[in-house]
Amino acid sequence: MAGADTQTIDGILKDFYEDFVAEQVNQKNPLKDLFKFETEGFSGREVVYTSHVSRNVSPMFVGEDSAFADAGVQGHVNLRIGQRKLMGRIRLTWEAMQDSMSSKGAWKQARRDETNGLINDLARKQEYALCSEGRGVLALADEATPTGNTTLELDAPGGITGDAFGNRFVQEGMYVGLVNPATGALRAASVRKVLACNADGTDVTLSAAPTNGADNDYLVQAANADVTDVLDTSYEHAFWGMVALVDDGTYRNNYFGVDRSIYPQYQSYVKASTGAFSLDTLQQISDILDQKLGSKIDILLSHHSTRRLYIDALKADRRYSGPSLQRPDGGTVAFTQGDLTMGEVPIKTIRDFPLDMMMLLDKANSGWICYDSEPGKWVDEDGSILVRVGSGSSGRDSFEGWYRMRRQYHCRYPGYNARMDGITGQSLVVVRAP
Repeated sequence: MAGADTQTIDGILKDFYEDFVAEQVNQKNPLKDLFKFETEGFSGREVVYTSHVSRNVSPMFVGEDSAFADAGVQGHVNLRIGQRKLMGRIRLTWEAMQDSMSSKGAWKQARRDETNGLINDLARKQEYALCSEGRGVLALADEATPTGNTTLELDAPGGITGDAFGNRFVQEGMYVGLVNPATGALRAASVRKVLACNADGTDVTLSAAPTNGADNDYLVQAANADVTDVLDTSYEHAFWGMVALVDDGTYRNNYFGVDRSIYPQYQSYVKASTGAFSLDTLQQISDILDQKLGSKIDILLSHHSTRRLYIDALKADRRYSGPSLQRPDGGTVAFTQGDLTMGEVPIKTIRDFPLDMMMLLDKANSGWICYDSEPGKWVDEDGSILVRVGSGSSGRDSFEGWYRMRRQYHCRYPGYNARMDGITGQSLVVVRAP
């Protein structure tokens, strides 16, 4: 006769639940935390300031009773800085809020979890924007005709040149559409929902094949499945990030109303197609910035894959260390995500940073500004954070909350900074951080 075992007594056994929720989402946003942008209030139409860009050219050496130069004039231009808005949205049913109120019934209160979680997610989106050039582009289409197939090949993550990891900024569940880069118009019948992002970073799976599209179209986020106008997408609505602020016109020639090709003061030094990474290239750029404006590099930014090139460049000169030669230590502080240095200047790694770039910044003197009309708050002008969904016959026993922030990032002296583009040789580890 069979005795009692765990299978036969299963009906009386309980599940044992640990009283915690495992956080499996990376909530660190180092670039936003690193750059303590000076904050200026914003109101009215635009922030406008004047920049002195050229001298009076009339001074000249002259001979006795000789002609001298015509009168000149000081040159000035106005910079005009508007605002960009980031919004997020939550929706909960009454039952979801009610049934999760007690710790006996739920690990977390749904309302608190959704509201706090959304604020973290907005910070994550802001980090992506700070590593971009403000167009709100997620990637470029990477096939001759990106139509007729639910699998869409992607490259140039964030719209920044480079073939690797095209889907790094695309999330499952978001709606995306294709924008014609020549016209800035949304391609008809191109808005689709993202069902999956493949693990090797090269493509996404869409809910249906786009009807229209072309190679190198911009992939942008759309509000919902019914979007037909580019106004309802992320295109040209994102905060300007470092790629726009530290640029020579490659990505942003119109710098807040100033043509960088006419006024090179607003051009950062950019070494295009850098190729193989070298310490000498870093020294060359530092020398150029010192000769140009007397700037002094005090921070370097890169992705982890570029930092490994720096580590590799020092390999021949690095010696094993440790208290015992029987247990040598072949690593650096980068192994624990500490800062390496170049001439005592820290090298900061940013997970969303362009994969083949490095920036050399004079953080102290460049004038980093955040013009801020709304640093972030729940929309509550009608007196409540949560509002009922619908009304009358279309009403639902559900509630929505909206969160908004409105600002723009700016660099007053972009010429103090430099950028290396097209760095090659990375051994890229593709990881899609949630």
